[in-house]
This record gives sequence, structure tokens and C-alpha cells, in this order.
Amino acid sequence: MATAAGRDLRILVADDDAMVREAYRAFFARTDGFELVGEATDGDEAFDAYVRLRPDCVLMDLQMPGASGVRGIHRITQAFPDACCVALTTFGGQDYVVAALRAGASGYLLKDAGADALRAAIRQAVAGEMPLSPSVRQAVVASVRDGSGPMPGEEAPHLTAREAEVLSLVAGLSNAQIAARLFLSEGAVKQHLTRIGHKLGVTSRTQIVVRAIQVGLLDPNELDVGD
Repeated sequence: MATAAGRDLRILVADDDAMVREAYRAFFARTDGFELVGEATDGDEAFDAYVRLRPDCVLMDLQMPGASGVRGIHRITQAFPDACCVALTTFGGQDYVVAALRAGASGYLLKDAGADALRAAIRQAVAGEMPLSPSVRQAVVASVRDGSGPMPGEEAPHLTAREAEVLSLVAGLSNAQIAARLFLSEGAVKQHLTRIGHKLGVTSRTQIVVRAIQVGLLDPNELDVGD
């Protein structure tokens, strides 16, 4: 299925393993709605390729010789705040998760997530939602609970009643589900999330959740973080 704009989603893959890149080539070649437009073998190559190709989504391995995937995500999102980078790795440990999300990743999946999960995650990330494997989402919440995540430098900003409603649902529901729950359009939900992110000083949906927990706008014990 093509995008709403009538074209395939353009994907850049960064992974140092030639066999993994070949697997991605084969996967996207037989998957409708996606086009693999470039490859990189480390974080700096990924940045250069992003500048050249401007893909819709980057699938970024984290552990690569030379420049790491975390460095690549950071460079890309610093230069292009609207860039969509999904960390896709075999590592689900809390340190890896937090480092990738602090760098600006739009989502984080384990490589064993499966084809359906990968397709869904890319679409979610491009749509501004938050693809996280259940175990990864648990690590995000744990990182805030135990204080290992980044500490905010400011007090909690004031949110409108509607923004607070949207924020309370963002960790567990998609934009479409939030819209249905609150009787809003998806566009209105996106606008609220944009305003919330601006007030919190972050851009991605995942970072909104992390920062909101840190400043006391969300209670991590009340989040649905999956199985």
C-alpha cells in the first residue's frame, strides 16, 4: 500500500552487516508500499546518505564499527528535527534504549520483531506515532523510574485540559485511537501533540512520554507499557 501522497515510503538502512543489508533489500523488494533508496555501514555514512537522499525513514542499527547508530541518529535529528529514525537492533537493554531515544530516535524495535511489526513500525514512525517493542517501552519507563534517564532543566509546563487528556493516552494508543476516544480528528490530535512537544522542548512522541514522566505530568505507574 502506498502512502497517502500516492507514493511508496522511502527507506534508508544503516547496518554494518552485509548479510543484514541484503535481507533488507530482499524484504523491501517484495513489500508493497516501501522503497529501499539507500544503505550505510555506520552512523556518519547514514548522515551523509540522509542529506543526499532525504528518505522518509531511517532504520538504524546501533552497534556499528566507526560511528555508532546513536551518533548517526543524533547528527541526523540535530540537523533535521523532523527526521524519522527508528533504532532497529538486537540490543534491548535499558542503556541502549535510553541512549537511542535521547539521541532523537522516533522509535525502537528489536530485530526479532517480525515483518508485520517492522512494516507497522515504519508507518507509525512516519505518521509521528511511537513504535516501541513492549520490552523496550518497559525499559523507557524503568529508565525514568530509577533516575537513569535525562533530567529536565525546567518545571512542568502548563497544559490545557485537552492537551492533558491527549498526553494521558499517548503512551498506549495511536493517534487514531486517541482521536476516537476523545471525539477529535487525527489532525487535531497531531496538533495537540505538536504543542505539547513544544512546551516540553522535545519533538518525538517517545520523548514527549519520557519528558512528561520526568516533570511529573505523567505517572509511570499508570502507563500501559505492554506485556
